[in-house]
Amino acid sequence: MIRQTFRIKGMHCANCAMAIDMEVEDTPGVKEARTSFARSTTEVTYDPTQVEVSRVVVVIQSLGYGAELVCE
Repeated sequence: MIRQTFRIKGMHCANCAMAIDMEVEDTPGVKEARTSFARSTTEVTYDPTQVEVSRVVVVIQSLGYGAELVCE
């Protein structure tokens, strides 16, 4: 499992964060998503053999938010 952080743009409230968590966690290969409205980030734990990081970005963007991987 890998854990990566994504910077999120366009969240307006805590409900936005919950929507991101639910949608990302429904993605096959994703174990957990934890979105922080206050920090404008999402931490995603996923299996790289089942889902690519680009898929996580697409899922978040499909909800109308901007998303980019934070290089650590």
